[in-house]
Amino acid sequence: MAFRTYQEGLKLATDHANKAISIESSLGTISISTSPLPTLQRAFTTYISAAETYSHLLSSKLVPSTEIPTIKKRWRLVLDRAEKIKSRVEQLGGQVGKAEVGDAGEEAAILRRGGKVNGLDLPFWVEPKESWFVGEHEYRDEVQPELAEEQIKAQAEWRELPVDTWDQNSEEDGFSMRQGPIGDCSVVVAIGVKLQHNKDFGTKFGWQHLYPQNSNGRPRRSENGKHVLKFMLNGAWRSVVFDALLPHSRIDNTPLYTTSLPTRSSSSSSASSSSQDTIGTPWVPLVLKGYIKVQGGYSFRGSNPAPDLYAITGWIPERVGLREGFQREKEWNRIYSAWKRGDVVVSLGTGERVCEGLVRLHAYGVVGMREKDGERILDITDPGATAFTMAWDQVCAEFEALHLNWDPNLNPVVATRHWSWPKPVTAGGESDALISNPQYRLLVSCPPEPLPEIWIMLSQHITSSDRPLEDIALHVFEEHGRTCLRTVKESVQPKRADQANPYANSVHVLVRHQLRRPNSTFLVIPARDRGNFQTSFTLNVYAPKGTSLNLERIATSLPFSTTVSGQLTSRNAGGHPGWPTTMINPQYKVVIAPPIRGGSTHVRMTLQGDTNTAWNAKLLWGKGEQVFDITEGLVRGDTGSYSYGMAYCDMPDMNPGTYTIIVSAFDPGQTGAYSLTLESTAAVTVSQIPAEGSGMFNRMLKGTWNENTAGGRPSTGRYQQNPKVEVILPKPGYVLSRLYLPQPSPTPINLTMFKRGTKGTLGEQVATTGPYEDCLTGVSTGRVKLDSGIYVFVPSTYEGTKGEWVMKIWSDVAISAEVVS
Repeated sequence: MAFRTYQEGLKLATDHANKAISIESSLGTISISTSPLPTLQRAFTTYISAAETYSHLLSSKLVPSTEIPTIKKRWRLVLDRAEKIKSRVEQLGGQVGKAEVGDAGEEAAILRRGGKVNGLDLPFWVEPKESWFVGEHEYRDEVQPELAEEQIKAQAEWRELPVDTWDQNSEEDGFSMRQGPIGDCSVVVAIGVKLQHNKDFGTKFGWQHLYPQNSNGRPRRSENGKHVLKFMLNGAWRSVVFDALLPHSRIDNTPLYTTSLPTRSSSSSSASSSSQDTIGTPWVPLVLKGYIKVQGGYSFRGSNPAPDLYAITGWIPERVGLREGFQREKEWNRIYSAWKRGDVVVSLGTGERVCEGLVRLHAYGVVGMREKDGERILDITDPGATAFTMAWDQVCAEFEALHLNWDPNLNPVVATRHWSWPKPVTAGGESDALISNPQYRLLVSCPPEPLPEIWIMLSQHITSSDRPLEDIALHVFEEHGRTCLRTVKESVQPKRADQANPYANSVHVLVRHQLRRPNSTFLVIPARDRGNFQTSFTLNVYAPKGTSLNLERIATSLPFSTTVSGQLTSRNAGGHPGWPTTMINPQYKVVIAPPIRGGSTHVRMTLQGDTNTAWNAKLLWGKGEQVFDITEGLVRGDTGSYSYGMAYCDMPDMNPGTYTIIVSAFDPGQTGAYSLTLESTAAVTVSQIPAEGSGMFNRMLKGTWNENTAGGRPSTGRYQQNPKVEVILPKPGYVLSRLYLPQPSPTPINLTMFKRGTKGTLGEQVATTGPYEDCLTGVSTGRVKLDSGIYVFVPSTYEGTKGEWVMKIWSDVAISAEVVS
């Protein structure tokens, strides 16, 4: 024990606690370009030391009985601070109590872990030596890939390919892919479209990745039956070793795998005894075996061809949905021009519903594109070796998606990073999945003309065929200098979401961005929706020659951070500022403390939420009070266009003070969970502002002004004709009321409150909303103290305009309210 008396123990514990507080406070003095992780980790360790000392003190029996509650309280406080520091460290991608290995070390570890898939060790690619494929002993896999159900029914047995099949290695005369009795349509389509590309443009497919090879660089027969396939998986080129055995039917000796036959053989009507005419090119089923071995076996169902082709060739995958937001003219021009140059291969995918003649959830290959007599035609094949043509417009109507693979030589400048989403931690019933997405800053420099596109691709790593893919998205926010473009004061009129829901249950997500200036800065956020595991990912940025890329992870480096979680419900989902109900959206009071060194404060605002909802957050000069009418002059920071799943704003020059934040979805009634995070170079606190009438009894009444009740303002002489709402207060209380139009309209309105006179007439005026106003969110009487009694509320328009109205009444005592005329 480091102390002998209560006073010694108390001083030691207090010193540790004060030191921890001092370390945490020093976060406000570090540069914004410096990671706060080392400081946070030192603070955590010191808080833990303080907690341990308080704990020892309590167990020492030296503490006077009257002081025990105080020591326990201090012990809980330092433990609470330690837990908050730990949570912050983990949000930044670090770990407490563990030596930091740095980004490079962590990335290397992620790539090493990515070499274990479906129980197989898949080492980084190394050029095979010739000695690997010779020797007296035949190479055989300990366990063959799992067979599909149809192969088992056909009584499959494993055999090596006949020697004479290796005498033919060319597809120059054309080919015909025949899918075996398995569900690998996407892989077969991927190979088929690339074989056609080889024939049309004289390129190589992927056979250059199969070893051993002859002097011409083509696959050859292995003397000992060993083959090695090079493929792209989990962020790196890797290798898989397998034998030359393939499944054949014991019943009729037919191949139970996909074959690639020369066109001259497949079109022959006569039977042939040549193995070349029944099996065809041997490297195709061997490449498939190597790839399927990695994927878990021949029961692999496939998904779409683009990821398969990327794995085998490295050609960059892109999925283009043919439903909402698809621009068929623009996409035809983009794809067709690239097709003619040989820059892209194309495949198609169907959805759950298909027209007659197509198979649901199936992949098809595009082997020809042409324009003829004003028609745009595609030549299409399916893995069953049938072929047909279809007009482009019909393709856009009948298929669900285009699957593209782009020649990587188009964008040879590449920046790559690897990281992981942590396993979500659940605390208090809520998951931290919404706030665990890492952030990257991308710097791009290029010649001023012509400004190119850059491509950014997010790829999640695969560990097992039994583990479902995560729903992932890639959020890209462009910044201008140090100021995010989204912070520029814009019209408060809402902008529709600038993209469809970006979250996809896919291995890869590609974002194409047209540069607007020669030097650009982007915030790139690889995101996932919820998640159940720690999942690694790779982030690639592709750019054309002459472009400079710098991609670095941001350790969310602003020293202070606070996060609040919330929920849009039917009660508070008011929609964008163009709706009268926008006033019911959640609002927050934000207090930004003065920086220790003075000057302005750098603040980042990130809103993450349900991926089916388009979000926006606005920071207003609202003094921490509820804001009803959002005008341009009130907006200090804005996340811009409503975007699905995430919205972001960077504000580098904020003044200390008290502000208001409004969180909203685009349409009223859109619900979902969200988290709002503010990071800052100074201390920042966020607390929710109670909604209007919070904690009070409330009533909502609806009515219309028609030809009989649209009495207009008092000076018309018809004011008494306006609708009347009678309210009964059984005892004195405070009353708050608001009148608004359910649909946006420039109609000036007023709400006035009277005591009820004899026979229901209007008596003494009690309160009014003031001059007639056409405010979008309506007019309010404010909080009025009333005696018990009966009161009449009169909603009216200035000109006696016809239309619908809505009135809300709140009171701190139970009331009755009804429309009486």
